[in-house]
Amino acid sequence: MASTESPRTHGPRTESPRTHGARAGRTTRAEGPRTGHGARARLLGAWEAVRTSLAVRCLAVVVAYALAVMALFSGIGAVGEAMLDNAFPSMETVLEREAELARDDFAALQSPAFENCLVTVFDGRGARLYASNEKAARKVRSTDLPLINGYEENAFYEVFRERADDGSTRYRIMLCTYDEQSDYSKVVESWCVLDEGLQIVEGDLFSGRTALTQREFDFITGVYDAQMTVERLDYRTENGASRTLVLVAPMVSDTRYQQVLNDVSGISLLGAPIVVALTAVAAWALVRVARGAARPLDRAIDAYRRGDEEAAAGERVPTELMRTYGNFTDLMDELAASRRERQRIVADVSHDLKTPLTVIRGYAQAFAEGRVPPEKEGAYLRAIAERSIAATELIDTLVSYAKMEHPEYEPALVRADVSELVRAVARRAEPSVEQAGCSLEVDAAPGALAEVDRELFERVLLNLVDNAWSHNAAGTRIRVSCAAAGEGGAVQVRVTDTGAGFAPEIAAHAFEPFVTSNAARSSDGGTGLGLSIARRAVELMGGSIRLEEPCAPWGAVVTVELSAADPGDAGEPRRPR
Repeated sequence: MASTESPRTHGPRTESPRTHGARAGRTTRAEGPRTGHGARARLLGAWEAVRTSLAVRCLAVVVAYALAVMALFSGIGAVGEAMLDNAFPSMETVLEREAELARDDFAALQSPAFENCLVTVFDGRGARLYASNEKAARKVRSTDLPLINGYEENAFYEVFRERADDGSTRYRIMLCTYDEQSDYSKVVESWCVLDEGLQIVEGDLFSGRTALTQREFDFITGVYDAQMTVERLDYRTENGASRTLVLVAPMVSDTRYQQVLNDVSGISLLGAPIVVALTAVAAWALVRVARGAARPLDRAIDAYRRGDEEAAAGERVPTELMRTYGNFTDLMDELAASRRERQRIVADVSHDLKTPLTVIRGYAQAFAEGRVPPEKEGAYLRAIAERSIAATELIDTLVSYAKMEHPEYEPALVRADVSELVRAVARRAEPSVEQAGCSLEVDAAPGALAEVDRELFERVLLNLVDNAWSHNAAGTRIRVSCAAAGEGGAVQVRVTDTGAGFAPEIAAHAFEPFVTSNAARSSDGGTGLGLSIARRAVELMGGSIRLEEPCAPWGAVVTVELSAADPGDAGEPRRPR
């Protein structure tokens, strides 16, 4: 087999501008905030991370949505409370305007809260100072004030309906107070009894009077026109002037209260579609935020696809998407490197095939045109044969390389004694080694069991041995050793030689395809696929291959490690693990 190994010297590889630029761009974005000095730079970096954070934007939308919902329900509650207050105003509603009343600012009594009420204000002499409307002025008179229950008075009226002995209806009216000395127990100060015609038949409550009018009776009972409650508030202004305010408000009834509650519930139900609308707006905003966050990433990807790394680096990708963008740019780097590698392989293969084919074509054309002297025909035919063999071997090598690189390729692994395989390969390689003026030594202790593909293993070892003698001068010693590293340990196969070794600048790339020291890439310099095929074959068998630091007298050490196999039946095919 002709050598296809990587040579020992080769110029260093450099990173392409595209790859370098992309990585530099990512470094700038990821580490930019850290290049500043002091707390200010860290603060600016933290602010930039927060400003570009997708989570912060989404949180802002959620907070705004929550505040809007809270404001909605708070507004609905305020409206419902206002509806209840307006429906059933009381003297507490009046006292909320106490400061304005103290200044005789009666405009405060014209609010919607008193829309259904009658409000009248009298001075200390009984003169009317304010009436909410004409009806209030007509219905409430100063002469009615003594009969109206006071808001802050300790005395109050109680009216009871009784049945007389003759079956007629009577009304017992009592003027009561609370005794603070005896736990606010009720005390009756005076009383009277009225018949159905409101004639006073008993009692001293209204001494000097024989009857009450219906209007006076209604005031005493606290009901005006049987639908309104009447209440009096005595107060003083800022100047000390006496004032009396009479409030005639709608009576609180179960029917009216239920009606108001129904109205409040209707207002509350209006909140449901508003909440749905707010939810839809919040969802739309979140979608917009997500799309807006992805837009810089899309622009950066497009710029990176065009090869404009500076534009890609200038995009403000959200903090949460930086990892995704970094992974994408890494993938783009790998794809770009793979594309360049593919282009290089095509160029190298074209060059390696062109050299022998050019020779064959030239000699064949000379024969066709009858320009070959008879005495040189043999030499020309031998040259054609040699170049055709070289081209065939190159094509075979390429087929093998492509075959092993295919993702569906699977080796036929069997348990085998690697030492026996090493000795067999050494016997095959020995004639070529000796013809090159080199020597081959074998040190293979029996019992080194491993799972290997026999064909792949032979190719690996032949390529390593061929590489050792084909790239070194005559007299080079080549040594192949095989040993198991203890019970259950890996089986190690080493190929060492006393030659020049691998140049330091290409040691890291020795197992890459088409790495060769032959700058002109002549057909005599090898294709540079040998070590690549060896590496791929070892990986398919679940092992590893590496260059080790040599020590005298050796110039190069290549070590292959294979997983050790348990003792058992050898030769049984197994699928790779």
